[in-house]
Amino acid sequence: MAQDFSKIELGPAIVEYGTGVDMVKFETTIGGVTFATETTYRDQLTDQTGETIVGKRITGRNCSITIPFAEYELSVIPKIMTGASVVTDGTDSKIELKTGVGLNLIDSAKQAVIKPLAKLNDPNYWVTLPKAYSETDLSYAYDNENERITNVTLRSTPDEDGVVAILGDSTITATP
Repeated sequence: MAQDFSKIELGPAIVEYGTGVDMVKFETTIGGVTFATETTYRDQLTDQTGETIVGKRITGRNCSITIPFAEYELSVIPKIMTGASVVTDGTDSKIELKTGVGLNLIDSAKQAVIKPLAKLNDPNYWVTLPKAYSETDLSYAYDNENERITNVTLRSTPDEDGVVAILGDSTITATP
């Protein structure tokens, strides 16, 4: 097989989480956006074959997008952290982080799309999680050596068709 260097992709991306006025665009990252799949398996064994695997089944597949968001933008926190809320007095506002105990993250699932900057307008290169919920943890360094990063992980949950991720144009449909 001949080498095709035009198929080598690299470079930064943006991530869009949600749609419409509630969309959060992660446009400034430090450390790069990461898309990952995690598949779990179960070995099938029989007494007659001992520890020899006679079958292997998929027991689940999860996908995630990790975003080291570099913009210190407090108004974004309630949009990406379940249990956080904005309190405003008309001129100033603050963000309250509550324990969130018992909240179901799946209830807040939204579409997430990774768009490489080099292919920003080409959906054939996008990665879409049709339903993703946010696991956000804050870890802000207050020193001269580090930027304050909001670490956001968007995890997939299956849509009504069992799809957890789409690589390429999500609008493509099968033709009869």
